[in-house]
Parts: sequence; C-alpha cells; structure tokens
Amino acid sequence: MTIFVPLIYLFAGWLVGKTAWDLKAAASWVLTRVAIPVVIIFNIATRFGSMSTIIIATAISMLIMLMASRYFFRDPIKSLCFSYLNIGWLGLPVATALFGDQAATIVIAAYVGSSIVGNSVGAGMLSGHHFRLLKLVQTPPVLALIVGAALIPFSQQITLWFNDLYEVAKFLMSFLGMAVLGVWLSKTELTLKDLRHEVRPYLIKSAAMLMMIWLMIGLARIVDFRLITENTPTLYLFCLLPPAANIIVLETHYLGTGRSARIITCGTCISILAMSLFAAAITIGKTMGIVF
Repeated sequence: MTIFVPLIYLFAGWLVGKTAWDLKAAASWVLTRVAIPVVIIFNIATRFGSMSTIIIATAISMLIMLMASRYFFRDPIKSLCFSYLNIGWLGLPVATALFGDQAATIVIAAYVGSSIVGNSVGAGMLSGHHFRLLKLVQTPPVLALIVGAALIPFSQQITLWFNDLYEVAKFLMSFLGMAVLGVWLSKTELTLKDLRHEVRPYLIKSAAMLMMIWLMIGLARIVDFRLITENTPTLYLFCLLPPAANIIVLETHYLGTGRSARIITCGTCISILAMSLFAAAITIGKTMGIVF
C-alpha cells in the first residue's frame, strides 16, 4: 500500500486545487525553506558516514545529466525534468515496499545528493543566476549541507533530540510536494497527445540513467562497495522514476508558474506503468527463486 501513498497526496492536492484556496505559494515556501533543509541537515549530520559515497555519486551523476541536458534543452524547466528525478517522494516508498530497509538507505542517500544539486542548481537556473557559485552557496539546500556537516560531531544528540522533527519534515516533504503538483494538475488539461509527447524524453532519460548506473555498479565492484553491489535492483529502479515533483515547487516559488506540471504528470503516469511491470517481474522472480 505504501506504493500508492504519494498518489493519495497527489489526489488531495487535486481536490484542494478545485476549491478557492490558493495554497501553492505557502506550501512551496515551507518545502523549500523549512522541510527539505531539515531533511538534508538531519541526514548529513547523522548518516553521512554510511551515505557519503552514494550522496556524492548521485550528486555527480545528476550534474552530468544536467550538463548534458543543457545541450538539448534551452528551457531550464525541461533540463530539470530530464535530470532531477522523483527519488524521495515516489522512489522511496516503492523501493521500501519492494526491497526493504537496506534499499531505503540507498534511496534516502540518493535523495539527499539529488536534492542538494536539484534544489541549489535548480534555484539558480530558475531565478536567473545560472551557475554563479556565490548565489548557489546561498540557496537553502547548500546552506543545509553546510549546517549538517558542522553538526556531524553531534550526530548522537541530533538523533536523540530531533528525530521527531525529522519525521515531521519528511512527511511534509512528501505530502506537500505531491499536493502542490496535484493543485497544478487540477488546473492543467492533459491529453493523450501530451502523454505520447513525453514517452520519448522518458525513454532517453531512462537510457542515460541506465548507463550511469552500469558505470556506478562497475566502479562499486572494483572497490568492493557491497551496499551497491548487493542492491542492484534498487539502482535499476532509478531508471524508471519520473521527473521530481519538487520541480513544480521550485517553479512555483521562483517563477510563480506551473508549466512543468504537464511534463511531471505525464512522466509520472508513464513511470507508474513501468514500475508496475518492474514490480511484477521482481515478484514473479522471487516466487520462482530467482535472485536479482
């Protein structure tokens, strides 16, 4: 059932979008300024030792994807939709349901790495500052990274005193992010043509991610990094993820528009179908005794 929780949040946002309440800006502010920084700070401060390799690898991979996308898309929103994936809000519940807690560790680490790059570079791109280092350092995710690193010596105290705050922030991150997407979706007309138009970018993105993952697995085998080599199905799941719902949050916060809603929603529909087939294959394989 956890697989469907993000869709419930999406539907809740869609219902709110049909009312007179306009909560998009407020929800986006809470996400970008409070919830996401708290999640980054907590994970960096308490789990950086076990997560550092995956955080760094994910951040580098996303930067490579983002740089490559800039040659094909002049639109920063399309570039973000190509390179910034829904790892935390959709990938985490799916991976946990399919592969358990060890997969969750990988996905959370990957989320932190992608969130730092996606939110900081994305904020710079959408606010018109592009890749100016000073402006990127001033973005909430990078500031959260710095604070989290400074708090690493106090990891035990952070876990003891702020775990409840982290759980609330993690819930808000997932709920508000999908809800904001749902609000925009309620105001966006989708057609089968829109869906077909997003199939090709989705497949290209999936192929690019697959090559990055093959490279990561190959390097992990060389250095005997078992967290990756023993959880390759979790990594392959990343190839099927849609654009991050947080892109609409960034767009709402910095531009006040919702053009990415159509791209994200179509990508999510395609992704849900692909992940359903992937989950079915995993389930059938387990019943047949096949080790993935």
